[in-house]
Amino acid sequence: MAINIEPFQYRLSGPALQVYPGAHPGQMVGNGQLFKRHEALIARPDPRRIDLRASLLDPFGQYRVKAHQEHSRVEVMVLADLSASMTFVGRRDKRRTIVEILQAIVESAHAAGDRVGFAGFGAADRPLVFQPPGSIDLGGVERWFEALSRLKLKPGCDGLWRARAYLPARRSLVFLIGDGHWPLVRLPALLASLGRHELVPLLLWDEQEYLTMPDWGLLVWQDLETGRRRRVWMRPALKRRIETAYQQRRRQLQHAFRAFGHEPMFIEQGYRAEQFNQYFLARAA
Repeated sequence: MAINIEPFQYRLSGPALQVYPGAHPGQMVGNGQLFKRHEALIARPDPRRIDLRASLLDPFGQYRVKAHQEHSRVEVMVLADLSASMTFVGRRDKRRTIVEILQAIVESAHAAGDRVGFAGFGAADRPLVFQPPGSIDLGGVERWFEALSRLKLKPGCDGLWRARAYLPARRSLVFLIGDGHWPLVRLPALLASLGRHELVPLLLWDEQEYLTMPDWGLLVWQDLETGRRRRVWMRPALKRRIETAYQQRRRQLQHAFRAFGHEPMFIEQGYRAEQFNQYFLARAA
């Protein structure tokens, strides 16, 4: 399967903490290009960067040198909900969308000089799939869809609440991919465990889950988590109740994520680079 995915541009809301050079404004001060502050020559003995005007204005008569902000690398981690509900296939296969997003992140990170890792969680404490940062190459992502398709997904994703143990120690950019069908009462604990990192929630929804049902007819619903089937006589009133419930669920998820300073991105048309670019531009505004 050959996937041609357009990358996107991402950025952090704060300085990167890595000591390795990269494309993101970092906390370290040194030989970068962005002016940060003036320092005393004795503290930063580099006479090439003496600022004569600042030195003349110094009340203590010291030579002042320019200190510049260095750019650093950032670690990128992708956390994925691999519970049974992620096997849903409507207008798009949710597992295919995960792979498309992962490839876009890998290509975008490669252009910025960053490293990407992946961890997919089910009900167990340990991830079903784990690749530490730097172990995913551009050519290997195309095989991920076949690997995820062969993986038998089971109910539950309790492992996400223990994902912190598989993240880098320093502040990183973390993409959280799922369908958002998590217990709302447990969501604050998950977000608190990831509070050290810069979190980007990506919620995969499909309009065939709630918008394309007929007004009248006998439907058979299946709960992907439990496998139970249920016959329902669809009618306009019930259809409106289902659509209203999804709208309410969207607002509840937005409220839960915003309480921790994160804006969720609802992905309903598959991966689109322009949606990701607009998202990160809005975060930087």
